[in-house]
Amino acid sequence: MAIGLFACTTNAQNVVANNPVSTSAGEQVINNYQVVLADQLEIFNGYGYHFLPQGQKGSAYFGEKVYFNPAVIQYNGNWYKNIPVLYDIYADAMVSQVQDSMFVLRAEKISDIYFSEHHFIHFNTPKGENINAGYYDQLYNGRSEVLVKRIRTVQNNVTSQSVEVLYENRDVIYLKKGDNYIKVYSKSSVLDVFKDKSKQLKQFLKDNHIAYKEDVEGSIVKLATYYDQIAN
Repeated sequence: MAIGLFACTTNAQNVVANNPVSTSAGEQVINNYQVVLADQLEIFNGYGYHFLPQGQKGSAYFGEKVYFNPAVIQYNGNWYKNIPVLYDIYADAMVSQVQDSMFVLRAEKISDIYFSEHHFIHFNTPKGENINAGYYDQLYNGRSEVLVKRIRTVQNNVTSQSVEVLYENRDVIYLKKGDNYIKVYSKSSVLDVFKDKSKQLKQFLKDNHIAYKEDVEGSIVKLATYYDQIAN
């Protein structure tokens, strides 16, 4: 399987203040570099990988579908484009492929990865008492920040005829305020993080007809964005 890739070795901070996939400046910088063969890139050197069992309920993989998506990755300080990626949430592993071989990308060298309209960041060390090392889906990054730790648990139900594999979604949402990452589980816990503007935020939800329970992640992003606009 032939894979066309771009390697960019310029200063990453100048490439992407926002998503390099969606900004013309970032796209142009990456595209200015020559096409290279997949097996010559430093990024293709992880350990081997095999697919997890398909679940009778849920999936171990991001997006619930087992296929590779083209990604833009900052790896060891360099930007790479069109890297095929599959996110194994259960193992918290970004998986890639060259020809017929699958392998896990070396997480300690990844800082940012963009695919399927999501931006994942990687922490090599814990960022506080409540937030461990690993991949986090960054939904919003302003003065505040909204991160989601995608988590899957698995349960094997053994019967006399088969083994049922059940994956459960246990995602955890974090709000960053100042230097602290705080787990939030409900609308009230979000408002408690932003308690200095809770009255205005409640009115914002009402005025904009935002149904928190119908889109929890989207609602938190809207609240964090509005808080950053009105906070002193």
